[in-house]
Amino acid sequence: MTPPCRDEPLPAAFAELTAAQARGRACVSCGDLLGPGAIYRGVVFGHEDGLLLDADVWACGPSEGGP
Repeated sequence: MTPPCRDEPLPAAFAELTAAQARGRACVSCGDLLGPGAIYRGVVFGHEDGLLLDADVWACGPSEGGP
């Protein structure tokens, strides 16, 4: 059985996120667009040429889709 999106481990680096995931518009685990009830998962960090990149990431809520 696949765990719910909220239980999946976060990506190790910012570079692993899609643009929608980095902007908080898509689930960090399954990539589906988020709706009401999304669950805050934390921050994914990264850097590029001295520029700090970080993203607040979200997961599907209990009533949404996902694995």
